[in-house]
Amino acid sequence: MKKTAALILALTLTAALAGCGAPASASLPEPAGNTEVRADPHDLYLLQTGSEAGRYGTVYRNDHTILCYIDYASASDTALCAQPSCNHDSDSCTAYIPGGEVVSALYALDGGKMAFIVSPGQESDRGSILYLADSAGGERRELFRAETGEDFWELTCADDEYLYFPIQIMEGDNTVTRLCRVPLSGGEAEPLFDWDDAHVVGVDGRDLVCQSTRYEESGEQPVLPDNASREELNRLSHEYLSSCKGSSRVFLHNMDDGTETGLDSWDVTMDNDDRVLLWQDGRLYWCETGWNRLPQAFHWTAADGQTGEVELSWPEELRQEVENDPNETAGVSRLETVVENHALLQITGKENQLHRYGVDLSDGSVTEIPLRYESNGKEQPVAILGRSGDSLLVEMEVQMKEVTYIQQDGTPTTNGAAVGRYALIAFNDFLAGKPAYREINTQYIETIW
Repeated sequence: MKKTAALILALTLTAALAGCGAPASASLPEPAGNTEVRADPHDLYLLQTGSEAGRYGTVYRNDHTILCYIDYASASDTALCAQPSCNHDSDSCTAYIPGGEVVSALYALDGGKMAFIVSPGQESDRGSILYLADSAGGERRELFRAETGEDFWELTCADDEYLYFPIQIMEGDNTVTRLCRVPLSGGEAEPLFDWDDAHVVGVDGRDLVCQSTRYEESGEQPVLPDNASREELNRLSHEYLSSCKGSSRVFLHNMDDGTETGLDSWDVTMDNDDRVLLWQDGRLYWCETGWNRLPQAFHWTAADGQTGEVELSWPEELRQEVENDPNETAGVSRLETVVENHALLQITGKENQLHRYGVDLSDGSVTEIPLRYESNGKEQPVAILGRSGDSLLVEMEVQMKEVTYIQQDGTPTTNGAAVGRYALIAFNDFLAGKPAYREINTQYIETIW
């Protein structure tokens, strides 16, 4: 079955850190789990890899995986193991995951708890397993195991009683997706409703905030002439994709009574005529997308129906670059987050180069944020991974390096590895493009989501 981006990243980006052995577990504050405070503890909360206090991650050794944690206060990481001088290479270690298994997701929960999903190797028929543990990795127990013909690789949200997640189920020759929930206390998974054409973008009280897109019509696929020019191929491609029309909507789905309340809807085509959107702090933020054009306004809608917008003032140089891109692939590609009343947008420019711009929601002014890094020789905006207080957690570099490890039999081995560097940076420094990074001292972590 098809895996999500989180599982793909876990399979392709994990590699071993530099070092000749496993250092002793650091003496760091115990992971706090989810630190969000809600007015009603029964309200839903969106599950994330970390909290305001820290973030989970993994490191891959030759024959096993280690669960790790970044503590933001000390800017250091540690294995999820309390045993002094542990090598983290056996079942006696709370951070240890056997070889051939992949950690596809890690989540911080309420009540000093964490959850994670372990998926089997490609050759295994066994289904993925959901584990619950305390926030430091101890007291691990199996909460749910997928049966043959079922698969899941992410959790969506939680409340004080349940974890919620989509699961794919083979029914004959078809695959259906259902949203299910499993009690935190243990027990059988309960299917709630079919979920084939929707995904969760946020939560609001007891409501899921969902987006659903359906395509109802399309034209005939074009016949591509031999020796056609790039311009001709682009024209035929855009004509066909523009004929693939549908509609998209955002709605609230109440988890108690199943009622749905519409927030917004719009027409779409497969030719990037759509919207990028983000649910944050009780608002749906969005702007339009399209090849070789920039949106004229930035909008928001609240759960109670209140709306607002601000007209955008794009730099003329960027406007010219997007409108005149010969590849016809330039435009808004992603709405990342809102920081200090600035919406962060990723823009694809000429030669498919990514840039990040901050939209001041008070006046619509748009300014480039020039903080960039190299990932395997390609320059791009630093990757935003999380936030803590008034700071962002970012990935500031990824490079392929030769890394040496010690195997269980004591023999050293060297492999190529994608090694990342991570740091915290204050909101104000980030928005000003000032690289005032507070680098994370990573003994363990290679991959964080």
